[in-house]
Amino acid sequence: MWLWQDFVLTFINFGFIITAIPAILRNYQHKEAKSQSLSMYLATALLLSVMAYVFFTLDMLLSCLSTAGTGIMWYILTYQKVIYSK
Repeated sequence: MWLWQDFVLTFINFGFIITAIPAILRNYQHKEAKSQSLSMYLATALLLSVMAYVFFTLDMLLSCLSTAGTGIMWYILTYQKVIYSK
C-alpha cells in the first residue's frame, strides 16, 4: 500500500538533492568548502542515514531511497570539506 506521506517525503528530499547540487559544484570549481563546519556536514549526513533506515523499516521505500540520496549529497559535501580544507 502506498502512503501519501511517502510521496510527500520523497518530493521534499528530491528538492533537497536539487538544492545541494549547486553547492557541490561550487565547492568543486573553487576547490574550497567554507560555508559550514565539518561537524555540521557529518552530523547531517549521519542523521539522514538513520532516517533512511527508519523509512526502510516502515516500508516507505521511496522515502528511504530519496533520503539516502540526500544523505549521499551531504557525504559528498563532507568529503569536499575535508579535502578542500587542507
